[in-house]
Amino acid sequence: MMPVSLTYADLVRLIRVSVGLALLVAIGITFLRWDELQITPLKVLVQIASSAIGIPPLLILAFSKLNWTLKSLAWLLGRRRVHGLWWGELFTDFKSTAHAPPMNPIQIAFVIKQTYFFLTIQSYTQMQPARSTLETLVVDPRSAQAQLQYVFEMRRLHLGENKITSGYGDLRLTSNDLRLEGHYWTNSLTSGRLELDLVTRDCDGIDSFADAQRIKEKHQKFKRLSPDK
Repeated sequence: MMPVSLTYADLVRLIRVSVGLALLVAIGITFLRWDELQITPLKVLVQIASSAIGIPPLLILAFSKLNWTLKSLAWLLGRRRVHGLWWGELFTDFKSTAHAPPMNPIQIAFVIKQTYFFLTIQSYTQMQPARSTLETLVVDPRSAQAQLQYVFEMRRLHLGENKITSGYGDLRLTSNDLRLEGHYWTNSLTSGRLELDLVTRDCDGIDSFADAQRIKEKHQKFKRLSPDK
């Protein structure tokens, strides 16, 4: 089962919105059925309460399925958006031998799937994929700085290896929430830096490095052909 990636603040906001929406529905139905309320108050009040109580479960169900891409909804609930295809570079201190020169930056794609409750990260390079096993999006209430923190694992098959490597990443959401940058560390004593820019919020069907590269190049071509606004 996928773990819920909500913080306590996210949960409190969801409860407040659910209660507020339920109260608005109850008030609205009360006005519409005001005449009936004068005749059979108990019956109408029970029906109003039943209708209002059904709102929070429906809201929770919708938010567990809805991709977190709507800017207005994200603003209303204070849940920052990281859903989408991200593309950038990975700078690593990994060396194949002790005297090998530092590796050149590696192109990397992140496919992040996000709903209000859930968050998953799949990364792709030309050599190997990796996936997250635990994720959270934390926002500092004082600075409003958002940090995407995650645990990941990858199967290392290149350079004669065949093992599972796990690690931890900590990326900061910057540039009006269009850029991710930060660091990662692994249990094989390697570490590095990541710099990623948002390509598109639509990341359905992307499950390889080639898919991600094709979508990225398509969007770059579209930007070149589009006139400046």
